[in-house]
Amino acid sequence: MIKKEKFLPALVTGFSLAVLSIVPVIQVATCCLLAPLAGMFGLNMYYLQMKNREGFKLQNSDGFQMGILIGLISGFFESIFQSLLILVSKDNPVYDSIILLQKYLPELPVPETIWNISKQIDEKRFSFLLTFMVFINTTIVNSIFATIGSMLSISSIRKKNISDSSL
Repeated sequence: MIKKEKFLPALVTGFSLAVLSIVPVIQVATCCLLAPLAGMFGLNMYYLQMKNREGFKLQNSDGFQMGILIGLISGFFESIFQSLLILVSKDNPVYDSIILLQKYLPELPVPETIWNISKQIDEKRFSFLLTFMVFINTTIVNSIFATIGSMLSISSIRKKNISDSSL
């Protein structure tokens, strides 16, 4: 059961991760740096919120749940932000990717679905399939790496608590 106290830290860090994930230069570091940091910050926010409550003990499941929540929230917002970015810009990132793919791997055929997505973006400035694929991809990747960050944070908090209690 997910405690309601986890939602605000997950919302703050998941939204922040989504915002940073659409910045072109920072976008490269999303999975390996930003998502674990979001997991760490989210779990630390949750811990600071809960540590003074009687009977509270940080569990591994708290880190797992926080990572999954951050991944879901960031995936949701990132897919919306990417769609809005495509809508207002004149670029077609799918078409640009097809051109690069054909340039470096000319023998690899491009599936018809990808061409259809590119065509939809050219015509409507929106593709539901692309938005759905971005949501699924970012949710999975960000959930995995945010969970890793959350678990590292749990380990760090426990280590700090052990060293504080031995003083």
